[in-house]
Amino acid sequence: MLRSRLVFGLTAFKRVLSVACLAGALAFLPMRYSEAAEQTPQTEVKYLVFVHGLHVMDIQATYRLDDTQYGVGAHVKTAGLFGMFMKTDLTLQARGRFVGGKIEPESFETAGWSRKRTRHAIIHYQDSTPQVALMDPVETDREPVTDEERKGAVDTLAMLMGFLHDVRSTQSCGGQEKVFDGLRLTTLSFQSAGEQKIPSGGPLDWGEAALRCNFVGQQIKGFKFSSEKSKLRNPQPGRAWFEKIGTMGLVAVRIELDHPKLGHITVLLDGTPRQF
Repeated sequence: MLRSRLVFGLTAFKRVLSVACLAGALAFLPMRYSEAAEQTPQTEVKYLVFVHGLHVMDIQATYRLDDTQYGVGAHVKTAGLFGMFMKTDLTLQARGRFVGGKIEPESFETAGWSRKRTRHAIIHYQDSTPQVALMDPVETDREPVTDEERKGAVDTLAMLMGFLHDVRSTQSCGGQEKVFDGLRLTTLSFQSAGEQKIPSGGPLDWGEAALRCNFVGQQIKGFKFSSEKSKLRNPQPGRAWFEKIGTMGLVAVRIELDHPKLGHITVLLDGTPRQF
């Protein structure tokens, strides 16, 4: 039972990676920036992911974010007992711009070991539509997502950077987004719940009260042909808390997600972020 729950946890975690990364982005990867963006400090964060209280993954990330563009690199790796059952070691990177306050992704890439083999995916954008430039291996057991269905969608890291950009700009959260990860199409809606006490405290320099954002995610396309009655088709409610830390502005410090099969998932900021 424990083994099956852990193995399923890895699959589920890939679907909520976007939520986890809200907290930031890890291990810096080379990215291209304009001269102006090079003056924007980098923020480095680390998150711990728990499923039913069991530490299953670490996320480390570094990102640059300003009013005109973003660049982010992340490293996701299994941890603790979970690593004995299923190994994951992935790097992700993405970049894009903000035009009129709206996010316009340019590229997204992920590579590494996941689900028992090496995987590599690249997404580029054309006419506000994500195009899969590379998917290795190709997965033929899923329903396709058409160009029309993908139009206006953004990748996982773009969604996170856009969300963080909006939260910092408005000191609130709200709206909807469509996310395409190369295989699955998901809708996300956000709603502000105001400033609240964080469920659990942190270090002395943060961990008291934070802006709470409620969200609901729901996969709408890209299901496996064998999952017609899957619970993953159900809405997945969650909550995220953003707190202002030093000169870094608002940072996600805690995320909770109620997964229809796995149950309660918690993502916690591990220590004070570093800026350089």
